[in-house]
Parts: sequence; C-alpha cells; structure tokens
Amino acid sequence: MRFQGVIGHQDIGKKLRSGAQSGRVAHAQLFNGPEGSGALSLALAYARYLHCSNRTDEDSCGTCTSCKQYDSLQHPDLHWSFPFFKKDGSDHALSQPFQGAWRERVLADSYFGQEEWLAAIGADRKQLFISVQEAMEINRKLGLKSFLGGWKVLILWLPETMRVDTANKMLKLIEEPTDQTVMLFVSERANQLLATIRSRVQMVQIPRLSDEEAAEGMSHRYGMLVDQAFQRVQVTEGNVAAALRMGDASEGDEDHHLFVQWMRSCYAQDTVSTMELADNFTKPGREGMKRFLRYALHMVRQCIVGNYGAQSLVRLTEKERTFAEKFAPFIHHANVLELQELLESAHRDIAGNVNGKLVFMDLSARVNILLRRTG
Repeated sequence: MRFQGVIGHQDIGKKLRSGAQSGRVAHAQLFNGPEGSGALSLALAYARYLHCSNRTDEDSCGTCTSCKQYDSLQHPDLHWSFPFFKKDGSDHALSQPFQGAWRERVLADSYFGQEEWLAAIGADRKQLFISVQEAMEINRKLGLKSFLGGWKVLILWLPETMRVDTANKMLKLIEEPTDQTVMLFVSERANQLLATIRSRVQMVQIPRLSDEEAAEGMSHRYGMLVDQAFQRVQVTEGNVAAALRMGDASEGDEDHHLFVQWMRSCYAQDTVSTMELADNFTKPGREGMKRFLRYALHMVRQCIVGNYGAQSLVRLTEKERTFAEKFAPFIHHANVLELQELLESAHRDIAGNVNGKLVFMDLSARVNILLRRTG
C-alpha cells in the first residue's frame, strides 16, 4: 500500500509525509477512525514511506529494495500485532501462528473489518484479544537492533482489544521507547483505550469518508461503476469495508430477514416464534450476534430519520425501504431512545459473553412493550 492507493485523506497523508521528511516522527501514534475509513491503509502507507530509501515528497518510490519487501509484507523491520485467539494446546497466547493469515488478508485488501478477519482465521465463535504475552513479545522484538539500520515499525491493529494487563505492559513500552522505534496503533474506538495510553500517543484522527470520496475511490480501486459504488456507500455511510461486503449480500439479507421476522413476532407477542428466532440469532456466534444488533440499531435510527422528513438522509436499500415504510410509524419520539438504549445494552452483554438466548428473549419482551407504546 502506497499513499496513492489510499482512498481520500490527502491532507492527512501530506502531513504524515511532511513529518517524515523533517524528521518529526512521534514514536507512538494512534490512527483512530471508524471501520472502512482507511486508517489501516494510511498506517501501512506511512510505514512504507518511513522505510523507503528513495521516497519523493508525494509517495514512496515503489521500486527500492524496501518497497519490494513491502509488496509482500516481508520487510524485516515491519512488525504486526492484532487481535487473535489462543489455539488449543498452545502454552502461550501469541499472534505468531496467525501472522501468515494476517499477511494474506492485508495483501488481499487492507480495507476490511473484524468480520473479514474472523472469517480469515475461522474464529466466528471465539473472542479475540491481544494478550499480555503478546505485549512482552512486542517488547522483545522492538528491543532488538533493526535489520536494515533504519526505523523499526510496529503496526498494532485494534488496540482496544487489549486486556488491562496487556495495556499496562504496552504503556511501559510507550513511555520508554527503544531507539528509532515507531508504534502505530490503528483503532476504531479509541475511547475504549486506557486514558493513560491515549494521553501518551500522538492522535491522528481519521474521519469517515464522504460518500463521494468513498464511491470514487472504490470505482478507481476495484473497477466498480461509480453509481453502483455510490449506492453502496450511501447505505454504509462511507464505510468501504461494509460496502465491499455488500458484494456478497447473503449476511445482510439474513440480518434483514431476521429483523423483519423479529419485529413482527415482538409486536404480535408470539412467544413461540420469538423462541425459534432466538436460535437463528445465536447461530452465527458472538460476532454474528453483535453484527445483527448493530444492524437492528441502524434500522431503528433510519426509521426515525425518515419519520422526521429527512428522506435525503435515509441510508437504506430498496428492500429495507419497503419494510421501513410500514415499520417506521412504530418508531417515534416516545420509544426511540429506549429502543436504542436496549439494543446498545444487549450489544454490550453479548460482547461480555452473556448467554445469547437469554439476551435475545429479554430484549424481545422489552421491545414488545415499546413497539406498542403510542407516540
């Protein structure tokens, strides 16, 4: 990944290059941006630029030895860390067994989210994290001399998945960096990091892409028709990763179908149907349940936006719009805030490993009451 391949964010790229050219490179930087904004792509382009031996003001050269090593993500002074799960029989929880899968995933395309990573390592039903052993291994690697005599760069994806003991280990490394070390933390939810870490890193805020930027970038990068790309990013609110998922719409269709059935059973107080739907809710595993709750929250928000006459701001597919026209009247000022709070609370419970069926049944009973509340 070079800067020329990053979708949008030209001003941020220019500032990063300017800092590298002047030697003002912070040893710990936090690239914080929502999924699909290109934060990982920017971090990778920046790391490549730092290592390039023949860079220009605009980009890395693409032809030097360092750039060729980056083409296969085999540069000896580029280190990766990311959330993973402990393999059965392993003595320590380390990312090493997943490094090959990670390189394949990034080389395939750096615009992806947790769903794609979970699929890549077959971890749909597992909780991913960054372990304290991983932090100790990072400390060991960065304590070694660089192979090529320049920068040692660590790109750590989703630092918010670090446990508290892991974060404390990383904090020590941030406070006492080794020579010529740059740590690039790529986060989607920086507010979930320890305040002590946030206060010790240089924040690089990556905003969501505008619909126009995302559509033009997808057209150029993936050969997609601009109109088709624009329709997708309108629905996903500039999230390129989510827009690419729509190429295989099976998951989105399943979530929509389940949501429609769920809302109907809740309103009808059909307990038997709701219990059957609970099986469908839990079937995809923890991340699938979290995804469905995010989808439900999206539908509720879009309905309330449409109710207040802001149709130009509604981000729904044609199938979703057809359902929303009938469902939206049941979402109003008297229940929308509580519905949102319930869905967000259920999402936190699932993330905390609470039993999915219990969460779904409790949520369904509460949603039934709110749907029957008059505005």
